[in-house]
Formats: sequence, structure tokens, C-alpha cells
Amino acid sequence: MTKGIFGSAICATAVSALLLTAAAPGQTAAAEEPFRPFGLNLEGSLGEGGHSRYVPPLTNPLFNETPYITTEARAIYFYHALPNDFVTGGGDVNLVALQLRVALTERLGFIATKDGYADFQFDDVLEDESGFANIAFGFKYALISEPEDETLLTLGLRYEIPVNDLETSGIELQGDGDGFLNPFVTGATTFGDLGLQASFGANIALDGDADTSIVHYSAHADYEVLPGFFPLIEINGFTPIDHGNRLTGALGDLDGVDVLNFGSDDRDTTVTVGGGFRYQFNDNVQIGLGGETPITDKDDSIFDYRVYFDLVLSL
Repeated sequence: MTKGIFGSAICATAVSALLLTAAAPGQTAAAEEPFRPFGLNLEGSLGEGGHSRYVPPLTNPLFNETPYITTEARAIYFYHALPNDFVTGGGDVNLVALQLRVALTERLGFIATKDGYADFQFDDVLEDESGFANIAFGFKYALISEPEDETLLTLGLRYEIPVNDLETSGIELQGDGDGFLNPFVTGATTFGDLGLQASFGANIALDGDADTSIVHYSAHADYEVLPGFFPLIEINGFTPIDHGNRLTGALGDLDGVDVLNFGSDDRDTTVTVGGGFRYQFNDNVQIGLGGETPITDKDDSIFDYRVYFDLVLSL
């Protein structure tokens, strides 16, 4: 299964490299005339006269969407540790994914932010499993965009398609219904070298019996301590608003948080805190590294801690 993970990572890197090639500056004439196929403004929020500061969130990459309209490929890897108190006695998950965003205009963007390949290794009880995550895509629109203040407010909507490719011991791990609708609002502003972002949304199950609907909320702060170097801290929350009834009894209070959805009938709120840094090599390339862990009770969760790494290649 390691081959599968690294194969996906290589594929993600290859796609990202193609985007970087397109984004690389060429002749002077090309720099003066931005590449705009079919009239699209691929530079989005970051074009000439636009925003100059772009530090996307690191943790909660599925729901904590940046308000900036960008054209980018973001390759993501995370290691997820299961708590020892979980029914399996522990274990881990390795996930690789590739998020794609395309700016259609200065304010309108297409986003494909959930996909990837996951490898589950359980210490006991459940069978190991690997497969593809659900796919989510949609659009977002910058309702407010003020480059002079580095301030944005963006509305968005995603649809998550149920791939149904992750199952262990008869338990569907990521949703067993008709998918999800995810409306959200996200914003950002700055105060000197301090950048602040926040997002709020709802992941609404289209089959309320099969899957659990939640609201999700995130806050992010970063500070440029050196040129291109941004330490950051983030808080994320996931609160159920309509429980499913697919997982009941002793397992009914388990929490799938973000990637997974067990359709549990009694899951509780999970709040996490994360930290790390981003480093920008130039306007087109940046990396992120950090970790995340719950600050709420882990007894009813599959979340012990995560370690993240991502590579963002933007136009």
C-alpha cells in the first residue's frame, strides 16, 4: 500500500510541476500581457493591482477555504494518528491529495478541494483499508475585495460526490448517502505583518439518515517574522446539527470530523488547535508544515493528532 501512497504523491507532484511551468515568468512581452485563455483572469485576487499577501490556512484543508481567488495546485499529505482509547487500540491513516483552484475572473473561482488516496492501518478489531476519498468541487465568489487593505469576504458552495471506496468490517467510512452540500463564507484581513482569516460553513448531508450534517468553523493567524516566513496558529471546530442513524449503539458517538463521516447517531463537537509555518520561496511557490490535535475529549473521537505537509504552486 506504500506504493499506492507514493504513486499518488508522484502524480500530484507532476501536476503541480506543470502548473509551476505555466506560472514561471517568460519573456518580457509575456509578463506585460498576462496569459488569459478564453478571456479568463487566471491571476484572480493576486493579479496586477490586486492583493499582494497570500498565506492560505494549513490545517483543516477540506473546509477551511481561503477567501482569495487563485489559480493553483496544492499537493497535501497528512499523517493521522488514532487514539489508543479508540475501539481499534490505535492505528494511523496516511492521506495524499491534490487540490486544484482556477480563477475565472478577479472575483470568481472554481475549486476542487476534496479528493486523494487514504491508507488506514488499524492495530486491532477492524480490517486495514485503503482507497479513494470522496470528491468535492464548487465555486466561490469574492463579495468584498479591497486590495489596499488586504481585505476579502468570499462566499462559496461545494458539492461532495460519494465515491464509497472506503469500507472496513462492514462500516462505510466516508458517507453512505447521496453526498453533501457545503455552503461557506470565508474572509481575511491584515494588520501590518499580522494576517487574520476565518471561515464558517455547513456540510449538509443530502441523505440525513445515512450521514451526519455538521457546521464547521475555523480561525487562522499568521505573522511574517522574516521575509517569506510565516509562523501560524489555527483553531477548527466541527459541531453536528443533524445526526445520521447508520452507526448506533456503542459506536454511535464516534466522530469522523472532516474526511470521514460515519453517520453516527450521537457524535459530539470536536475542537482542534494547530500550528506550524509557511515559507514562500517566491510569488509562485510556498510550503507549509505543521500539526493539529483536539482540545476536546478524545474518548469519542478517531482524532489523536495530525502532521501536515503541503506544497502550493500558484499562478
